Amino acid sequence: MSVLRAVTLPSAFDDLDVGVALHDAESGGVLDANESLERLYGYSTAELREMTVGEYTAPSTKYTQAEATERIRAAAEGERQSFEWQVERATGELLWVRVRLSPTTIDGRTCVLAEVDDITEYRTRERRLRLLSRIVRHNLRNRMNLVQGRAGHLRQAIDDERLAAEVEAIESVADEVGGLSDSVSQIEEMAEPDATEREPTNVRAVVGPVVQAAREAYSDADLSLAIDENAWLMADDGLRYALEHAVENALEHNDRDAPTVEVSVTADDHGQCVIRIVDDGPPIPDVETDVLDGTVAASSTYHGTGVGLWVMQWCVNSLGGELSFRETDPRGNVVEIALPRVDDDHGRR
Repeated sequence: MSVLRAVTLPSAFDDLDVGVALHDAESGGVLDANESLERLYGYSTAELREMTVGEYTAPSTKYTQAEATERIRAAAEGERQSFEWQVERATGELLWVRVRLSPTTIDGRTCVLAEVDDITEYRTRERRLRLLSRIVRHNLRNRMNLVQGRAGHLRQAIDDERLAAEVEAIESVADEVGGLSDSVSQIEEMAEPDATEREPTNVRAVVGPVVQAAREAYSDADLSLAIDENAWLMADDGLRYALEHAVENALEHNDRDAPTVEVSVTADDHGQCVIRIVDDGPPIPDVETDVLDGTVAASSTYHGTGVGLWVMQWCVNSLGGELSFRETDPRGNVVEIALPRVDDDHGRR
């Protein structure tokens, strides 16, 4: 690669922990780099100026100089770029980086600034979580289906009421554990960066079907819905998941023959849409809600079953909202989901 006219980064860039490279807006070649980038790649700035992208790209990664130049030119024209890329360091070590390209002007010359973060640890952790997810979603689900099938056969084959009750308890636990598969899938979907696309959503269009489905599934329950605010939210499937878990928990864990659950949608004075699920069941055990606090660890003595609460919190947090719980007097619980609204004009299509 031919040597480009020297343009250098201000010295302050050497104090940054993030790697920074300065690229020529037309050729894509490296003009300068800070010390963090040199340490990250294992090459000096002088060496990088003479190299093509392909020379420090991992062999298994299809990322060519032509593609790099195209991205750099697009960034120079104002179309900021962000992507992940696997680098082969001078030592032969492979690492994943996230690159952000943005235009800048130095000494009157239009260039492109590349911010480079090492995300190798993040990618490794992500792969472990995906593996764990597959184990839970597939292996555990399959095993629990087997347990449920055998328990069903056993229940049909025995007459002893005490043993029948034990089999019923086994079936209940197997069903609960098998349900973890769905919860893990929902968490995984919300954690996937591009798995869902948020769009302006009328809260009525989400809450209504969730309540109606619950009415059909729990015909003995008194389930009401009141929507005082025709609010619009920037939402995805996470909103539906959170509501489904909230309503199902209020009904499933209610010890009354005919549970009463009230779902309401209102607006507060802070630009929030507030969805409340109020039930008349027993209080939610502290052990279920305490571990949702990031400062409280789930110890070896934790015996909670509230995976649904984890899903609710994950989904609500992913939408920039807040999830809270409180008890009512003389009995019951309030689950409150507060989410930021968007303007009606923005939401209507």
